[in-house]
Amino acid sequence: MTSTGFETQAGPTAAGKAAGPPRRRPRRRGRALPYLLLTPAGIAVFATLLYPVGTMILMSFQRENLGDLISRTTTWVGLDNYREVLTDPGFWTVLPRTLGFAATCVALTLLVATGCALLLQRASVWARTVLSIGMVVAWATPVIIGAVVFTWLFDPEFGVVNYLLSKTGICACQHHSWFADQWSALAVLVVLVVWGAVPFAALSLYAGLLTVPPELPEAARVDGADGVLIFRRITLPLLRPIYAILIVLSVIWDTKVFPQVWLTTKGGPYQGTVMLGVYIYNKGINDSQFGVASTIAVLMTVMLLGLSWVYMRTMREEAR
Repeated sequence: MTSTGFETQAGPTAAGKAAGPPRRRPRRRGRALPYLLLTPAGIAVFATLLYPVGTMILMSFQRENLGDLISRTTTWVGLDNYREVLTDPGFWTVLPRTLGFAATCVALTLLVATGCALLLQRASVWARTVLSIGMVVAWATPVIIGAVVFTWLFDPEFGVVNYLLSKTGICACQHHSWFADQWSALAVLVVLVVWGAVPFAALSLYAGLLTVPPELPEAARVDGADGVLIFRRITLPLLRPIYAILIVLSVIWDTKVFPQVWLTTKGGPYQGTVMLGVYIYNKGINDSQFGVASTIAVLMTVMLLGLSWVYMRTMREEAR
């Protein structure tokens, strides 16, 4: 009886120890902590992105000329700015030129960057180090400095490009002005933009090449595949996500290009190199039509978002 009584009294005690103390409900302060930590980033995003974009959208429905700014009056015009822009022949001249320019720059950037990435993969350690440092320096060079340097390089009187082309006998262009013709000026701008964009794309692709398992190319070589076939069937599919990101970023950067054009040609000769960025600047700053300039900026933003969404959706469907 004594043993049975002891077991009866000890049973609940052991169960209570096994169960442990009752759990406390999480405090509300703990639930709110993630939101408090995200508050500074949210404020920064609102101040640098959401507020300017919202203001731009509102201004696209307003007249907003210099007189309105001086008198501090707001005149709502509805969709008049959009009608004016969409019926402007100048806009439909600048838009295809900008898209063609961006497409050329993106294609050349990815082509040259792919070659540089493959070169980095096969180069020796010291050569890879020198090439990487050179590309990082070129990528870190401010756009303004790069544009000024290219202006000096293609100067008709003292430019290094004309001097080298004349000395090598490629062409007699000692006093040739590259910025006096529309197509040669566009060619210089393409070289300038591609020069500044290749380092980032090349280093990104080189990082992607390092993730390719070496067993796959080796097995393909054993089966008799050459380098081109290995790149097409093995390397390129594995690098497709990186190419997708680079294409989207390059399209956005090359479509809204402004300082390279403004510092070298200012849209000349005869408005032949005016892109959307310069067109918006001329409407907003030179003509004081801030509402119209905001409208063009809104249309360009919607166009870039649409192109990016279509391309990413196509890439996702192909991945399936």
